[in-house]
Parts: sequence; structure tokens; C-alpha cells
Amino acid sequence: MRGAWVVVLRGLCCGVPRSIRTHCAEPFTAYWTCIDYSSQQELRRCRKQQAAFDSCVLDKLGWVRPDLGDLSKVTKVKTDRPLPENAYHSRPRPQPNPPTEGELKPSPLGSRLFFWSW
Repeated sequence: MRGAWVVVLRGLCCGVPRSIRTHCAEPFTAYWTCIDYSSQQELRRCRKQQAAFDSCVLDKLGWVRPDLGDLSKVTKVKTDRPLPENAYHSRPRPQPNPPTEGELKPSPLGSRLFFWSW
């Protein structure tokens, strides 16, 4: 799991990394270096570097770090488009117990549930 800023930086346009690079290059480099060199990329070992980077971004760029889980929440958007008729493009459900066709005979080879041959 990576920090929220790293996820945000990967998903945004070219201007965001450039502004981070010009304004907060040293705290960001210290933060990702700490994450990169910590064992198993544990974020809890890099809280001091994260706080320095967050304060730099807040002071110089005015960006607030999103809360944990905010980027994965569903957002509702108002639109003028009509709702689709079949939203899930699903087929109708089959009958719960369809009738069997013909007579069921036991298998000539015996049960197939026994799969050990020794």
C-alpha cells in the first residue's frame, strides 16, 4: 500500500508533478526514499518525512492531503442523461428447478467423486 499522495501523483496530469518538483522536491524525495528503503514499504516508519512533505504541500501549494479512503469512495455525479433501461445487461434468471428431460440412469463407470486411484 502506498501513501495517498503517491497515488494522487500517479493519477494526475503533468502539471502536478512539476509543481511538486519545483516547490517541494526535497521533502518529497526524502518521503519516497524512506518508503522505498523501508522493509516491505511500510508507511508507518516514514511518518516524520510524510508530515514534512504534507506541511510543505499545504504551505506552498495549498493542497490538503485526502483522508484515508476518500479516493476510493463512490461519487455521485448529476447528469442529464437518462437512466439505462437494463443497467446490468443481464439475462433473465432461469427457473429454479427445471424439469429433467428423459430418465436419469446411473453412470456405467461408477461414482466420479472418488478420485484417488491407489
